[in-house]
Amino acid sequence: MGKNKKEVDETSEEVGNIKDVFKILDDLNPEAAYLNENTLSTVKEWVDTGSMALNAIISGSLYGGIPMGRITGLAGPQACGKTLIANKVMANAQKKGMHVVYFDTENALDPETAINLGCDASKIKHCPVEIIEDCRNQIVKFLKSVVENKLQGKVMLVIDSLGNLISSREAKIIEDGKDSADMGARAVSLKSMLRAITHAAAKANTPVLFTNHVYDNPAALYPTLVKNQSGGSGPLYMSSVLVQMSTKQERSGKSDNKNSDDEITPLSKDVNGLTMRAFTTKNRFVPPFLTCEMYLNFRSGLNKYSGLLEMAEGYGVLEKQGHRHALNGEVLGFYKDWRNDAAVWDKILPLLEEKLKNELKFKKED
Repeated sequence: MGKNKKEVDETSEEVGNIKDVFKILDDLNPEAAYLNENTLSTVKEWVDTGSMALNAIISGSLYGGIPMGRITGLAGPQACGKTLIANKVMANAQKKGMHVVYFDTENALDPETAINLGCDASKIKHCPVEIIEDCRNQIVKFLKSVVENKLQGKVMLVIDSLGNLISSREAKIIEDGKDSADMGARAVSLKSMLRAITHAAAKANTPVLFTNHVYDNPAALYPTLVKNQSGGSGPLYMSSVLVQMSTKQERSGKSDNKNSDDEITPLSKDVNGLTMRAFTTKNRFVPPFLTCEMYLNFRSGLNKYSGLLEMAEGYGVLEKQGHRHALNGEVLGFYKDWRNDAAVWDKILPLLEEKLKNELKFKKED
């Protein structure tokens, strides 16, 4: 006659220690750890983008930016500022003592431009690359060497751009002078590359920033703000952050952009700069689908404060009083008079940062 459940419970041995069970995983996988102690899952450092507004919508902090050890993508049409932002990130990585490796697929980087945007060209390793599989193998072997030499957190990688890489199959077709189609091999190869890079970058604590092209889907019945990227689903699935960019020209004296100014290049026919719009279509750190605008003057460069006025107004840090603004009852005056005044921003930024820290995060469930 079988024992009933109560008898089984009374005669059963004492329950074992869960730590003994988890030790099996520790032995099999040296990287296994509790989440709160897991260095691969925790981003503790960021690389400044050069724009506080862009930092905020990516990381939730004015002083954040591109996450270390993760893949971040900047996607958009030509001349929308992708390479410019990449150069600003590289310059700020160098200020943190990091070395930069730049995988160039379209001859987009030249020393003079990099230097003018704040980079030290002598500390940027420039790697021309054409074929996806070659790019993948070079990056994975390089990141493995970074770990072996205990240089985690000392290197940044840039791929500019994914859209110009071709698969080895496509290269063979071109070499043979054939007209047969790629048949999706490029998308498969790109996904394989990004999949291989993801874990290697986390182990090396190396930020990977790529740029990519976008296009509209002509077959879409209901077009959306989120554009399709070149290379299939790989950039979407493997990235921790995806920023979609667009731009518009700003004309001197005729712009409704509060950050625009009248400083122009004499031969530019009154076009004094660009407004770059950033839209996060994916984000694993703060809620996605956040937007900001950044103003680039062709002569004076990227305005690091642009886009912050709208944030400060939206979160109630600044109060509008007609055409003027007030901070905690103190009238600041017209925005054009203090928009580049560091002393005024030093009063605003701590309050705005506190608001962003509370608002731009995933809320705890009750």
